[in-house]
Parts: sequence; structure tokens; C-alpha cells
Amino acid sequence: MSRFLLKHIANGFKKAFRIRKTDSLKNERGMALIFVLSLVGVIIAVMGEVFFQAQITVRSSVGEQDRMRAESAALTGAQFALFLISLETQVDGVADNPNLPAAVSSQLSAIPALVKSQLGGKSLSELLNGYPIGAQGLEEIKDLSKININASLDEGLLTALQNIQGYFVIDVANESTKFNANLFSYQPATDVAFESLVRVFSTAREARWLEEKGFPPKRLAANVKDYIDRDKIDSADAGDELSQYGDGPGRVSGRPKNASLESLEELRKIPGFNDDEIYNVFAPYLTIWPVAPKDSKLIDVNFAKIELLSALVTPPGREIEDTIVDKIEDRRADGATISKPQELDDLIPSQDRMTKEIRSRILGWKTQLYRINVRGVSGKVERTYQLIVEKNMSAVDNLRKDKKANCRNCQFYADTTGKEKQAKCQLIPSGEVVPEGWCKSYAKRQAG
Repeated sequence: MSRFLLKHIANGFKKAFRIRKTDSLKNERGMALIFVLSLVGVIIAVMGEVFFQAQITVRSSVGEQDRMRAESAALTGAQFALFLISLETQVDGVADNPNLPAAVSSQLSAIPALVKSQLGGKSLSELLNGYPIGAQGLEEIKDLSKININASLDEGLLTALQNIQGYFVIDVANESTKFNANLFSYQPATDVAFESLVRVFSTAREARWLEEKGFPPKRLAANVKDYIDRDKIDSADAGDELSQYGDGPGRVSGRPKNASLESLEELRKIPGFNDDEIYNVFAPYLTIWPVAPKDSKLIDVNFAKIELLSALVTPPGREIEDTIVDKIEDRRADGATISKPQELDDLIPSQDRMTKEIRSRILGWKTQLYRINVRGVSGKVERTYQLIVEKNMSAVDNLRKDKKANCRNCQFYADTTGKEKQAKCQLIPSGEVVPEGWCKSYAKRQAG
């Protein structure tokens, strides 16, 4: 309440009570009127102050509710995206069981392509990209997918979707379609990674442009290598590793990290990539994620951009072979996918040693990594999350790569004949029984 208003009210009371007792009835009524008006003024002022404070409290409460609802929506969206990826994993792995007859496996291998064709060229994980999904969105999903949502979704996830306040929007992208710059952090792969990146930078148009920029393809690739690789040895194509860093014209602040990058934006700290034009041209073809040393099949030829694939299989200084591009385009137009080494060899015949090396160590036919962007919205509040998710590969491959760690994917089963308990594990979800030695320690713990 303002001091002016209080002063005005006080003066009104003083004026009212200075009226003499012998005044006329008219004056008494006037005093009463002044008193009532003054009292009403006090009440209005107090109520205005209370209403103002209540409005702030309500707005704060609504804002906090929206924040929590947006957070919940974003987290639910992330779980929903993971659910879609798990469905895609099961569809893609339907023919992975090595115990299946060859004829059956061949027929089942066509299922992923058939599913994609039925979804208008989209994968299961990309099916709902861009759709705002909340409680009302479930009916739209039912109509879109023609599936029984209640039977397909995890009960907890279904409940969360039905009760969500606000909505979420997911965007699932295949990161296995890009070249992983963190290959340079894995020493045995640095040579093939360097040659691969040189080829990406060496297409006819890009090579001339980079020359004009002062960063020829080999120098730019060497700068990336020197920044990420774990040694501090200078590359012949880049000169002194520290010569391009520090203060001064044409230099980049900081020094080489000599470790894996944690975000794509870190590329901007590398000489050459600190140029916005160079970054914007090449960043869409690159990705950053931890390297699994035993897993050399890093780029999925079924979905990678054709310009990236054609650059990788073309030696520097040569024109891209139209026949390879035509083959890739024809296969994709027919909905055919690469699923065997021989098919990859036929698609990309190698006439030089490095192309053969890139084909065998860099190119593959499985999607292994996804980038999930999810936005939760409630009222005027938004929450955004970004996740990098590695897809579960075939269970057999997983067990062969890391027998100890992947015992978590097994369940213990006792011998049904009543004999001594044996260390057998059943792979989830395929149901295949694997050799006992692979999960022996796990089974012993379970047997107690």
C-alpha cells in the first residue's frame, strides 16, 4: 500500500472527527460517508495487494507445473523412441539366427525391406518423427500404424503416454550413415581413417574450393587427425602439430586435444574447421561417438548419402565412377538392401588396396547407432534432450565380442533331466541357446 494512500486516509479521518458534536445531522452523515469511503479505500488497497501477490504465486505455480510436465514429456518421449528402436532391432534381426536353414534365412532377410516399403520408405524408428504425441496422440498412432497399441507397448510406457500433460516430439536419426571422426582416437584405425577423410575432402569441386581456402584435402584431414589422435607426432601433411595453434593471424586458440571429441562442435577448434563455410559443408557427413575397436563396420551403405559413399570408394584425383552411383541408386529404388559381404563386394568392386581396406573396415550394412532428439512441451515451457544410442547387434556377435559383459543378456536354465545344473544361457529375445562356456561365471552365480 502506498504512503500517499495511507496519508490520504489518515487526513480523511482527522477531518471527519474535527466536526463538532453540535453539527447538524447533515454534517454527521457527511462524517459517516467520509469514514465509509476511507474504509473502502483501505479494503481496496489491501485486496489489490493481496490479489497481486496471489497472481504472482499462481503464475509461479503454473510455471513450475509446466516445467515438470515438459520434463516428464521429454523423458517419456525418449523412452518411446527407444521402444521404436527396439522394435526395429527385432525386425532387422529376424534372420540373424545362425541355426536357421539357409533357405529360411534368405526369405526372412527380405522382411526389413518389406516393412520399410510398407512404411513409405521410412524405418520403424523414423515413423513418428515430427508428430506431437501426448494422450490424444495415441489414437493417431493407432490409425497410422494399424497395430494394437495396448498389446504392443510396455504397460508402464502406455500409462505414461495416456497420462502425459502436454506433448513431446521425437526425431530419430541414423548416425551410422556418417563418418566417425573419433576413429582417429583408435590407433590401429588411424591410417584408414585418414585416407577415408582425404577422399571425402577430395571430390573435384570440394578439392578446388579447399585449395582456395588454404586447406588442401590432405592438410585438412591431417589437422583433424593431429587434433584427435593420442600421439603428439606431427603429420607430414600438416607440419608442426602446434604451429597452427596459439595467438596470431591465421591461428586457432588452444592446442590439440589428443583425445576423442565429445561433440561435433569441437571440430570448430581444429584449423580449417574453424571456418564456418568449411564446417557447414562437411559437418553433415561426420559424426562423433565412441569407437568400439572390434567393430569396424561403421557406415551403413544401405542408408548413407550416395555422395559420401562415392567419395569413399574413389581414390583422390579420379572422377567418381557413375556405374557405382547407378548401382546404389538402382538398389535403393528397388527397395533392395545389402546384407552379405559378397553383395557389398559386387556393389563396390575394389581395384586398389586402400579402397579394399575402406570397404572391409569402414563400410557395412547394419545400422548400429542412433541420435535421438526429443522435445517436451507444456504450456510455454520446453525441455529438450539429445541421446546417442547404440543399437543391440545380433546376440551372437555381442557374446563373441565381449563374453563377460554380455552375460547380462542371458538367463540361467537348469538341466531339465535333473542332472547337475549346467551353464546354459538363452539369448534375449531370439531364444537361441549358446555354448555354456560363454556365460559360465554368470550361470554359477545364478545357480547359487
